Amino acid sequence: MLELYKVGHCWHPEAMVLGNCNLSKMKFPAHVGLIRHPTKGLILFDTGYAKRFSSVTKRFPEKAYSILTPMKLGCKEQLTEQLISNGIHPSDIKYIFISHFHADHIAGLLDFPDAKFICSKVAFTEIMKLGKLSGLIKGYLKKLIPTDFHKRCSFIEDLKPTALTQKLRPFHSGFDIFNDGSLFAINLPGHAAGHYGLFCTGTKAGTFLVGDAAWTKDAYEKSLYPNPLAYLIMDSRKAYIETLDSLGQLYGNSKDIKIIPSHCELSFKEYCRVQQS
Repeated sequence: MLELYKVGHCWHPEAMVLGNCNLSKMKFPAHVGLIRHPTKGLILFDTGYAKRFSSVTKRFPEKAYSILTPMKLGCKEQLTEQLISNGIHPSDIKYIFISHFHADHIAGLLDFPDAKFICSKVAFTEIMKLGKLSGLIKGYLKKLIPTDFHKRCSFIEDLKPTALTQKLRPFHSGFDIFNDGSLFAINLPGHAAGHYGLFCTGTKAGTFLVGDAAWTKDAYEKSLYPNPLAYLIMDSRKAYIETLDSLGQLYGNSKDIKIIPSHCELSFKEYCRVQQS
């Protein structure tokens, strides 16, 4: 079972994301997935924003991050508060799957001191090797990472690759996280080093949490590429476009699969509406 939470949002010019000429501000909610696994317990897909994002970006050069992407997080929007209101204590979270290490996806890691982390070795190596300024340019804030991270994490690439079902074409292989066919990590390169999505098989057709492989539903449905300036913070422009095109093919081949980008308000509302019906 998968539940979605909105954990804050930031603002960015629409032209940067959809490649048009509209310079008006566009709202980008940070969505988090909560997976209730029958044997492994509660699992988070990313954590969204947290109050410490503001404290970490109070001074330069980190302040540039909050200036370029102004963030708003209401008290009731904090992930821990939302979970507690649903009867879930932070210590109840057993695992956190990290799609990538950009600040709007990991700002809440420190709120879950008992959770184990699942992430890409490539992604973790990348953020650790970069300096403060070079990391900031790529959207990373090392202060958001727990000091004992390496003791609590397991790497996706250490698992044995497995063939994916035909319905997930053009994606051919992934990693069976718990070796039970419930959750598959799928490499979605381009946006950030070691960027992974998570395919959840809990529903009839399955749900694909794709992180920032696409910023909006329109992007993969209509092949809307971002403004060239957006590629400056990405790991690979070529890989990003190929991944976005692959998501478009998946949508065309299997429309019953729910594809959910982390920042798409429409996808969030559609999923929640279906769950409530």
